[in-house]
Order: sequence, then C-alpha cells, then structure tokens
Amino acid sequence: MVYFEHTPDYGAYLLMLFLYYVGAIAIMLYGAYINRKFLLKKKFVWVDMKPGLVPFLKKFLPWFLIALLIWSFTTFKLTDYYLSSYSFTFSGTHITGSGVIDDLVNNPKYTFDIEGLKHFGVPSFGLLKGYKLEASEKEGLFIKNVDQIVVIQGYPFLPVVKLYIYEMKNDRVVGMHTAYMYFPRSPSDRLRQIFDFPFALFYWGGGGGPGA
Repeated sequence: MVYFEHTPDYGAYLLMLFLYYVGAIAIMLYGAYINRKFLLKKKFVWVDMKPGLVPFLKKFLPWFLIALLIWSFTTFKLTDYYLSSYSFTFSGTHITGSGVIDDLVNNPKYTFDIEGLKHFGVPSFGLLKGYKLEASEKEGLFIKNVDQIVVIQGYPFLPVVKLYIYEMKNDRVVGMHTAYMYFPRSPSDRLRQIFDFPFALFYWGGGGGPGA
C-alpha cells in the first residue's frame, strides 16, 4: 500500500534518478575534461601555473566536490522518496537528532515510543529524517508487511545514507539495527533487500529498472 499523498512528483523523481546515476559522474568528467591541459607535458603560455598532477587536482577539486554534494543529496532524497511513500507519518528534515525527536513527540497522527528510541540511540547530527513505516503489499501468493520506525542519516560529500531501523512490538521499540543505502545500488532494490518488502513507486514492477 503506497500512501499516494506522500509520493514524489514524477518529474522530480526522474530528475533525482538522473542526477544519482548520471549527473554527478557527468560533472566530474566535465571538470576533468576542461582541465585536461594541466596533465599535458607542454607548458602553455596562457596557463598561469605549470602543468602537472597537483595543478590539475587543484582545478578539478571544485568540480569533484560539487558532484559529491549532488551525489550525497540525491542518495538521501531517493531514500526519502521511497520511505515517505510507505510511511503512515514522518518528521521533517533536520540536521540534529533533537529536531527529529521534537517532531516525533508532537506528531498528531502517531504516538512514538520516544523513550525506546532514545534507549537504543538516535543519530545526533547529519541530514536526518524519521518515518513510521506501516504498509502491506501482495507479492505473488504472499502478503508482505513493513512496520518499523526508521531514522535516516545522510553524509555530506558521500553517496551513502545510514538507516537506523527500530523494531516494534505492541507500539514499543524492542530493538534496533542499522543498514546502508549507497551508490550504485538501485534504491528500490536495496530497500527490498533490507526490509524484505517490495518497495516500488508509480506501480513500476519488481525493481526491474533503476529506482523502479
């Protein structure tokens, strides 16, 4: 069951997929291409520094950092798209764990076991967001369910998202384990592996394509 009011705009989703799989790499390649002259042996009179690996890396570094920022953001955002779409409710995006906890404490739709979350640990800093996964889907002859609290933590300049997954029993947190979303894994395939649940947006089938 997808919560359609939580699903992303189709165009925004495709843009994030493009940047995740192609855009960041294209920026790095473009930065390397336009600064390729610094790797040549010949010294050009219009170049304000001698050619070589170090000058090349100095010129290439801003392009590399921009690409990493895009990569880290799109990894976080694609993870958010899928978890939001299968979440009964969720917090806003914060850079501190206390901000996420404040949202969960004051959530009007669901009473979170805040003490249980604090007992097992909530990430302190990063790009953070919390979710109450609560959905079921038919897969073949089986009905699969997902019912966890999840907090995700994005890392600046790294295409990695850490998932803090809190197991529930009678609305109480009884355990926690972690997992990672990372490039170049398909977000839907990786989430399916983590939760054993068929994450798919827009009724795309079976994780057959990137992000499907």
